[in-house]
Amino acid sequence: MTQIQTSFGELKILYKENKKPLIEHLVFNKSGRAHQHPEYESFFVISGKGKIYSGENIYDVEPGDLVSIPPKTKHWMEPEGEEPLIGLLWYHQTKLQRPQPNKKQETEDSL
Repeated sequence: MTQIQTSFGELKILYKENKKPLIEHLVFNKSGRAHQHPEYESFFVISGKGKIYSGENIYDVEPGDLVSIPPKTKHWMEPEGEEPLIGLLWYHQTKLQRPQPNKKQETEDSL
């Protein structure tokens, strides 16, 4: 794994394909810089709290949140509070499709 010190904190490349990083572990100690990519970028928050700026949108994020950024959209991440914002980031060519349930789960109220 390649670990790189950055202007915002730390970047660790977890997986490459054709010498191009696809999955990264990021630690934001301070705000990242605005940038964009030709593909989708998704960020899953592992720990810390912060904001993700994506185009005209601002997302307040905390552990367990997932934000997907469309291609060619200016974006950056920013930690809040004393803890760094830590997460997994991956690049992909298609929009994320969240699975839909096959059927509704029965609850005590519906029995």
